[in-house]
Parts: sequence; structure tokens; C-alpha cells
Amino acid sequence: MAHWSFHPAIEAFDQFRDRWDALNLAQNNHILLDSGFVGILLCHFGSRDVVLAINEDDGNPAMALIERRAPGIWETFQPSWAPLGLILYGDGEKGRENLSSLIRSLPGYALELGVLQQDPSCSGFSAVDNCSWVEKLDYMQTARIPLEGTFQEYWASREDRLRKNNDRLRRRMAEKDLKLEFVVICDPAGVEDAVREFGRIESRGWKAKEGTAMATDDAQARFYRAVLEAFCKRNEGVIYQLRVDGQPVATDLCLTRGEMFVVLRTTYDEEWKVYAPGVLLREDTVRSLYAEGRVRNYEFYGPLMEYQLRWTHDIRTLYHLTCFRHLWVRGARQLVKWRVSRQASHG
Repeated sequence: MAHWSFHPAIEAFDQFRDRWDALNLAQNNHILLDSGFVGILLCHFGSRDVVLAINEDDGNPAMALIERRAPGIWETFQPSWAPLGLILYGDGEKGRENLSSLIRSLPGYALELGVLQQDPSCSGFSAVDNCSWVEKLDYMQTARIPLEGTFQEYWASREDRLRKNNDRLRRRMAEKDLKLEFVVICDPAGVEDAVREFGRIESRGWKAKEGTAMATDDAQARFYRAVLEAFCKRNEGVIYQLRVDGQPVATDLCLTRGEMFVVLRTTYDEEWKVYAPGVLLREDTVRSLYAEGRVRNYEFYGPLMEYQLRWTHDIRTLYHLTCFRHLWVRGARQLVKWRVSRQASHG
């Protein structure tokens, strides 16, 4: 029988790390749900409102990081830097049972529970597809590159424009005696300088104008530095750089575990955009991953961008779930949406 306990996440998460990782290992051992990544997210972006929920039933264990958004309305803790919703649960019927028992056990009297940003390739919520008390909403499309066959076969399958343009750019740089260097940083000691360079580049580009750029030592930079230092110590973090005459002009911050490779964040120096350094860096990275022979999926884990379609056609849709304690809550919500839509259509 389900028995949920609730704890202040910032204070309690370290105490339950081993249990969190055991659940993640049993589910799919996703690196973005590893306690190391989640703990750093909490440390840098969590608040005292974030709650760690634990199903103490040994026969159907589950854990989630959640927060109350309004009276009676809860959702999974979802900072912008977390590509996936922070919840671990049983597969199939067990997953549905955990959602049902959690919404009925939350402090106060919960009416809705939002489970955000679930990946259909690794999420176990298939049993809720036909539940009247669960609403499924498409969130965004995301892409990945399946690393199948050889790099030569993969590269030959890309459109001529991509391959020929990259070759042309490399020739132009060689003709100008520009030394192009592909650099792989796995040593934790190299992370600080690499993240600082990343911030330097990004703070001068278009993201700075939009207010989303990472600076050399802001909260984002400290977060990525902590993540990469921690995971590089475990041989699961890597930073790729493309350098011109020793100066970084493009950088990717990445994590890798098993057959999965995840790009956390990418940037390039816009002063060098005529040479498309980010594109050249991706070619070098994919070639390197093929040579290593371990990774099978290169994950973008961000909104689908047009340029990504030059690299892959493997697209899937992440989704949100909204769980309702009572069917009348779902009905009332749908009525409000209908009225808002009708008023908008009538000006």
C-alpha cells in the first residue's frame, strides 16, 4: 500500500541520494536523472518550496521533486537547465498507481499534479494513455543523431550542401594559414577555464541581447562548472572545443553515459561565423564519437531547430502530463479553456 513521505528537498536530498540512484538505475539509468546532476540543480536553482516526495512502499517505489504552484496545484520541479522532469516511478501499471496515490497524498488537498517534460523513449507512463483523469499534452519536438554503421556511411548520407560547405570552409581557413584544432577536455582541472571561455563567447553574442547568455561567472556558469567538474571526475563529462590559432571559437558542454551522449549547451564566437565554427565542431565531434565506438545516440535535448535536420531525421516529441484528483476538475479546466478560446476568436 502506498505511503508517501515528504521532505524539504534542499535539506533532505543528499540523505536519499543512494535510493534515488537505485531507482534511476532500475528505470533506465539516465544521466540527466542522476543524483549528481539533480543535486547540483537543487543547489543552484532550488528553493525551500521544492519538496522531495518518496513512496515508502518497497513493492512500488517512486521518488519525485515537486513544488506547489498555486493552492491545490503541484508540478515537478523544472528549472530551465533540466531537460527532463525530475520524477522516478514504476513502469506500466505501477507508474499509473504512483501518480494516483501521489496526488491523493500531497500536503493540503491537491487537485492537479503536473508531470513535466517526459521523454517517450525512456518514460514509463504508457499505462496512463487512456486514463480519464490524466491529460497528455505535447511539449516540444527534439532531435537525436543515431550513430549507426560507420562515420563514412553517416557522412555520405548527409546532404551535399553540408558536406561540401564544411570542406570548403576548412580549405579557406587552411589557405589563410589559420590553424584549426579540435580539443577534447575530460580533465576536471580544465573545466573552469573552458566554462569561463564559454561564458566569454556567449556574453558577446545574440543571447546577450536576449538576456539569456551565460556570463563568465554568473549562476549559469557556476552550475555548468559544478556539473562538468563532478561528471568529469567520473569520466562522464566532456567539453569539446574548436580552436583557431589556439583561441576557442566554438564550445559544446556535454555529458555521456553508456550509449547516450547529451549536449547540455553549445555556443560559437559570432566574430567567426563566416566559417560556421559550430558546424565544423559538430562534424569533428560526431567523427570522434564514431571512432570511440561506444555512443549510439547523440542527444540534442532542446527545441528542434532547422539546422538539426541537416544532421538527422530522428525526431520525437516530449510531453507533459496533468493528473486530476477528480474528473470534474478536468472538466472545469477544459470549460475555462474553451471560453478563453471562444472569447479570443470573437475579438
